[in-house]
This record gives sequence, structure tokens and C-alpha cells, in this order.
Amino acid sequence: MRVRDVIFYEETFGITQKSLKSLRDTLARSIDHRICVVEIITNELLCGFLIFDRDTGIVTFTGDGFRTDGGGEGGAGYRSAQALFDLFGIGLRVIPWHEVVPVSEAWDPDDRRRNATRKKLLLSVVKHIAKTLSETDFIIPSKKTPLYVR
Repeated sequence: MRVRDVIFYEETFGITQKSLKSLRDTLARSIDHRICVVEIITNELLCGFLIFDRDTGIVTFTGDGFRTDGGGEGGAGYRSAQALFDLFGIGLRVIPWHEVVPVSEAWDPDDRRRNATRKKLLLSVVKHIAKTLSETDFIIPSKKTPLYVR
């Protein structure tokens, strides 16, 4: 897949509710597109999702407000994300990326260019991941049957 751009919203970093909203909105906008979802770990507790849109060449990072250990609000957000994947027919097709992507380290509150720094980091990561994806990794959610929520 050729990556044209990566989109992210600074307010989603580490914030569960905003990360979940970003995920929901991105899935809804991409319902008729060929997409692939990749889960990335951002530190020892948190993860986020990259939504690769093959039709537009745009990758959206949802933010990393999801806790992989299931604890607290971030854990509830992670379970909610799994439910969204089921409702959109994606289910277990989420691809785990096992290398840590330290997006928080790319953020310096005193750096006016922090968005550019994060974008550069995310763009390099998504281009690397994109090279590993095959055509069978992409699905069109509107053509899938919704799965029942567990």
C-alpha cells in the first residue's frame, strides 16, 4: 500500500474517550473502503490502532487511550474497541504489531513543532508497517456481516 498521509489528533494521546471516538468515526467514514486495522503498543500499558485505508492512501492513528491489561477506563475502552470491531465485521482481523511505537516520547510540551515530530515518527512507522501488509489483510466493512458482541 502506498501511504500518502497519516492523520492523528493530539487530544487523543492517552485519553480513552477521545481515542474511542476517533476509532468509531474513522471506522464509520471508511465503511465502504478497503481497510486494515493494526494494533500498536505505545508503552508497557497503552495501545492504539492504525486504520490503513487502501483506497485513499491515508492512515489514521486513533490515539493510544486503550489499556491492554484491561484495567480502568482504558481497559473498558479497549473492550469497547473490540466490540466496535465486531460490529463492523472486523472482529479478530486486527493485526498486532509487536514493536513498541513510543509516540509519547515524541511529545515535548515546550516544542511548538511537536505535531510535526509526531507526524514524522508515525509516518515512518506506518510506511514500514504498510510494506508488510498484503491484499488479504484489507476488508470492506460494509460487505462483512456484523459479528455478535461477546
